[in-house]
Amino acid sequence: MKKNYLKKFALLTLSTIMATSMITGCGSSTATKTDSSSKTEATGAAKAPVDYKGTIKVWSWNTELKDLGIIAKFNKAYPNIKVQLVSIPNDNSAYTTKISSTMSAGVGGPDVFLAESAYVKKFTNTDYYEDLSKAPYSAEKLTSKMVPYTVDLGRNEADKSIRALTWQATPGGFFYKRSIAKQYLGTDDPAAIEKMMTTTEDFIKLGQTLKTKSAGKVKLLAGYNELVNVAIGSRTKGWVKDGKLVIDAKMMTYLDQAAQIRKEGLDAKFNQWTPAWTGSMSDKTTFGYMLPTWGLAFVLGVDAPKETGNYGFVKAPTPYYWGGTWLGISKNSTEKDNSWQFVKYLTTNTDFMEAQAKDKGDFMNNVDVQAKLSSSDAGNNAYLKGQNVYKVYTELVKGVNGKLFTEYDDTINTAWNKEVDLLILGKTASKDAFLKKFKADVVNAYPDLKVD
Repeated sequence: MKKNYLKKFALLTLSTIMATSMITGCGSSTATKTDSSSKTEATGAAKAPVDYKGTIKVWSWNTELKDLGIIAKFNKAYPNIKVQLVSIPNDNSAYTTKISSTMSAGVGGPDVFLAESAYVKKFTNTDYYEDLSKAPYSAEKLTSKMVPYTVDLGRNEADKSIRALTWQATPGGFFYKRSIAKQYLGTDDPAAIEKMMTTTEDFIKLGQTLKTKSAGKVKLLAGYNELVNVAIGSRTKGWVKDGKLVIDAKMMTYLDQAAQIRKEGLDAKFNQWTPAWTGSMSDKTTFGYMLPTWGLAFVLGVDAPKETGNYGFVKAPTPYYWGGTWLGISKNSTEKDNSWQFVKYLTTNTDFMEAQAKDKGDFMNNVDVQAKLSSSDAGNNAYLKGQNVYKVYTELVKGVNGKLFTEYDDTINTAWNKEVDLLILGKTASKDAFLKKFKADVVNAYPDLKVD
């Protein structure tokens, strides 16, 4: 999930919030199951779940596992494994620094620790995590039902072993206000809106149409940078290849489109995660937002709860993903067996996954669960006026290419966005000057990378 954003909604009563945004069709028979036998896990356990005893320490940068009821569900199946959740906020990289220093020391620390998509590769490419491909874990046997990109991001680049797994997938799309679509486009039907934005060029034309028909009142986006994740997802080359910085042509196209959106007045000039940005989710002038799966329940559902029924969801011009949480077993753990039960339960137990999807609206990393919810009313979403969001998510996630992402991405993406803002705001004179500054930022962060 978006780093640090859970701080905001962790303080809220999630059960109340989810009443408007959770997936409907919640049946008590699934939500109350606690069986974690071999029929619901990809591999059978050597002993019954109740026979596992001990305490495991789990480190995270937030309290997501507690707030979303994940630990509670695990403890219904494994009542004798106590989970001690330690939250270390990642402000100024405090969490990642703590993990690195603790793991480098070689002793102590967590039994299981979590990693966000932004830096999961930094951890999986070290020996901080156990090699889950090897016995007794044999995780390769568990991945056939998982979304491929999620497995790719959890692999060590050198030996291709699995070091971390995730229970969720986070493809992104476009959430739009039906009321604006109906008034200025003549329809609020997701199928019709999707046809209007099959390419980023079409998407910008849609913004121009909204501007013209509303006499400039309606903005396509809150901010031009809503498109950056779409651009990143559209690449054919990652940021780093063979130790060299690579700037995919799609990123330069994004640069031009961002400038066009701002120049033509198609965005509201709001920065993401600011009060103005979240406030615009309830206004009558901002058309929509590029957000991933978790954006439905934990952004729109939190910041615009009264907009229930006023939003629709469609594919973005290009598949992309944003966020997600991976977990693995610390090499220093003295509770590896119990830790593996925790990791395995969260990432393979279909009873847990169905309950989590229905209770909290999470998009689960299991193709069978995805198929079940996307083909029935169980995938319908009240916040989206009954639209089967699982069906759209299931199609979106097929286009995400996890092989594009590297351990350098978080830092390079941050540098890119910073320099783009300076260019758009006129503080950088030209694209050539922009590229020079961006490359200098990369060299400063990673002196060993080759930069032309």
